[in-house]
Amino acid sequence: MNPCKNALALDAEYLEMARRDPAALRHDFDAIVAYMKQSTAIHHGEYVRTCFKPKLLTESQFACIKADMEVLYSIFARVMDAYETDPSYRALFGFDPRVEELILRSNRAPSLLPMARIDFFYNEETGAYTFCEFNTDGASAMNEDRELHNAQRLSGVYRAFTQAHKTRRCELFDSWVENMRRIWQRAGGHDIPRVAIVDYMECGTVNEFEIFRQHFEQAGIPAEVCDVRALRYDGHVLTGPAGQKIDMIYRRAVTSDVLNHYEESTALLQAARDGAVLLVGDFHTQIVHNKELFRVLHLSRTMEMLTPKQREYIKAHVPYTAEFSARHLPMVLEDKDRWILKPTDSYGSRGVYAGVEYDADRWAEVVRGVPQTGYLLQEFHTPYVTENYGLNGEEFGLNRYYNLTGIYTYDGVAQGVYSRVSLTPIISSQYSEKTLPTLLVAD
Repeated sequence: MNPCKNALALDAEYLEMARRDPAALRHDFDAIVAYMKQSTAIHHGEYVRTCFKPKLLTESQFACIKADMEVLYSIFARVMDAYETDPSYRALFGFDPRVEELILRSNRAPSLLPMARIDFFYNEETGAYTFCEFNTDGASAMNEDRELHNAQRLSGVYRAFTQAHKTRRCELFDSWVENMRRIWQRAGGHDIPRVAIVDYMECGTVNEFEIFRQHFEQAGIPAEVCDVRALRYDGHVLTGPAGQKIDMIYRRAVTSDVLNHYEESTALLQAARDGAVLLVGDFHTQIVHNKELFRVLHLSRTMEMLTPKQREYIKAHVPYTAEFSARHLPMVLEDKDRWILKPTDSYGSRGVYAGVEYDADRWAEVVRGVPQTGYLLQEFHTPYVTENYGLNGEEFGLNRYYNLTGIYTYDGVAQGVYSRVSLTPIISSQYSEKTLPTLLVAD
C-alpha cells in the first residue's frame, strides 16, 4: 500500500476510535492538558498546547524523508565548501564581518552539521513538501515531544491504538548524547569530556537543557548548563560557573543572539578561536541556519556546482526566494496571498509577515513599512490541512488544522519528527500553534 494512503487510513482509524465515546474523549483530553500544565515542557511560563490525536506517520514515510535528508545534507556540504574556499561565493551571503570571521575559523572536521531541525510543509496525501526553514544550533522542542507522549498515555484511545499497532516514539536525548560522544572521538578525544550546554538563559528553553544534562550524566559524561556570559577563559582553559574545565560545548545560542551579546561572549569566542574547547556546533552552521541560504540555493552560481539530482531537489522543495526590494512592490501588492516576508536571520517567527493574514489595505501598510534591507521575499505555500480534536478558543471539538513538520537530523541523519499545527496558515506560538507528539507506525 502507498505509505501516504496507509497513513491517512491510520488517521481515520484513530479519529473513529475517539468519536465512539464523546465523554471519554473530553475527559482524556482534559487529562492531557492537565499533565502538560505541570510538566517540564514549560517555556517562559507557558505550557505546551496540544490536540487529542498525535501525529501519525508510517515507517515508510519516515524512511523516504530520511533518504531525502541525505540529499539535502549533500547540498549543504557543497555550499559550505564553496563558502570556505571561494571569496566571491562567500560574498553572496553578505554576512556581518564578525560572523564571517567566526565561520572561517570554525572547525568543520568533527561534524559538518551536528544538529538541525529541518522544517517543511508536508502533504500527507502525496508525500510532496516545501521547506519552511532550517534550524541549526538553536533547534529545540525535543522535550515537548517527550512530555507530550507521557501525557498521551492518559488517553484510552492512545493506549488502544498503540496496542493494536506496532508503533515507536522518536528518541531524541540519548541519541544526541551518543552523537556528541562520536564527535568528541572524531575530534581526537580519548578521555571523557566535560560538557557545557550553553545559551543566553533569557532566550533558551532552560527546562529542556536540564533534561539533556541529566542524559549526559546518565551516560557517564559530566555536564552542566550555563549562560554564555558566565563562561571564563584564561587563555588556556575554559571554565564554567563552578570553576571546572569545559572540554566540549553544546551550543544552543543562535548566532544572532551571540552578535547581540558579542562583547559579553568573549570567553566562548576566544576559547573556540584558540581550539581550547570543542564547539558543537561551530559557527559554520550559520551558513545553513541563515535564511539567505534559500535565496542563494536558487542562484545560477549554486546550481552550476551541483549534480542534476541536487538541482532537481532544490527546484522541487526550496520555495522561490529573493532579497526584498522596492522593485517587488507591484507583484507583492497585486497577489498578496502568494508571498511571505521574512527577516534574514531570526527565529520564532519574529518579524514574519504573510499576505494571507491581512486584508489588502493592511498588507500594503505592512509591505511598505518593512525595511528595504535585511528582508527576504519568499513564495508562500499553504500548509496541508488535517482534522483533530482540540480547543478553538474555549470550545472543544473537531477542528481543521494547518500542519508543519520538522525533522531532527543528528550529524546529517534523520533521528526524529517534530509536529506542529495551527488554526491559521501561519504556524507560530504568536498565533494558535499547538504541538503534537509523533508516532511512527509500522506499515
